[in-house]
Amino acid sequence: MPSAGSLTDCGLPGIKRIPYGVHMCHFYDGREQLAAALVPYFAAGLRANERCIWIAAEPLNAAQAKLGLIEAGVDVAAVLASGALVVRDFSEWYAEGERLRGTEVVRYWLAEEERALAEGYAGLRITGNVTFLTPETWATFMDYEDVVNRTFAGRRIVTLCTYPGHACAAAQTLEVVRRHTCALERPDDGWQILTGNAAQERP
Repeated sequence: MPSAGSLTDCGLPGIKRIPYGVHMCHFYDGREQLAAALVPYFAAGLRANERCIWIAAEPLNAAQAKLGLIEAGVDVAAVLASGALVVRDFSEWYAEGERLRGTEVVRYWLAEEERALAEGYAGLRITGNVTFLTPETWATFMDYEDVVNRTFAGRRIVTLCTYPGHACAAAQTLEVVRRHTCALERPDDGWQILTGNAAQERP
């Protein structure tokens, strides 16, 4: 069983504590579902003294992400100024022209983890919404997710990758789940963690 020091608050109702090094995925439909996952996820990270980096994309861009945190009671101006929170649109992080920078992004995350710990943060909390993927970049991004899943294990990093459910065919959903520690789902008012066959059989 993980020690208390290796656990952190997920922030989502129904899911209490998650281990550092976890690489989660979530399939959503629409802006409201996406915000319902990511706003409390980051609010919890800020409360836990984690450095939080939110890579935003439609249907919830960087400006809307900040507004969602403000509405949740986060002093966004203060945490942005201190460096505890970074919110950027995906084009500034994942793409260089039309070439996806997968391995470079992984190295960047590891450097950000080291920087966060050196500055006194408990860890690093990140997300990326992948509506920017195309059929041409899908395989490259799946390779990136595979590297993340292997590399982040045991690190002081918490990761939640969000995928538009309506845009993922059954085979793509299976590809995503296989490259993550677990999948999150919200069938009602509470959240739950799906692992193994339960996640892979998601319709």
